[in-house]
Amino acid sequence: MKKELVVLGIVTVGAMIFLGGCTSTTQNNDNANKNTNYNTAPQQNETEVRIPLSDIDTTATFYSYDSNGVTVRYFSVKDTQGTVHVAFDACDVCYEAKKGYKQNGQEMQCLNCGKQFAITSIGTENTAGGCWPSYLNMKIDGNDVVIKIADLEAKVFMF
Repeated sequence: MKKELVVLGIVTVGAMIFLGGCTSTTQNNDNANKNTNYNTAPQQNETEVRIPLSDIDTTATFYSYDSNGVTVRYFSVKDTQGTVHVAFDACDVCYEAKKGYKQNGQEMQCLNCGKQFAITSIGTENTAGGCWPSYLNMKIDGNDVVIKIADLEAKVFMF
């Protein structure tokens, strides 16, 4: 009987440690830990969002779009040559963690796995697989970056 109580105690403590770890991990997945403020695009209608090129610089700006109660996040940033890059604030592989990215100098870093991506490479489709800032189609129209609402809606599942 004494041996059974010891085993039961060990199992109980192990389960408490495991469950405590899961709770901690879930709390760390909250995007609030990233201390990022999300903006809505300055111009938005039923079919597109427009971001003035003058609002985009070498410091990433993070945006959000409300899709029927789901917050779809994305960012824009210029590289040192002045080229605009746009991507979802979600990784093709790590999106289930819902952590997104942060900027480290001229790189964006996945807040789940830590992998870093040169800003100059962002805004392309992921052809190699693995962790990658998820592609968000955009075009430049005059003095604005234009993103179709349909393209934002296409990746709601990531958020």
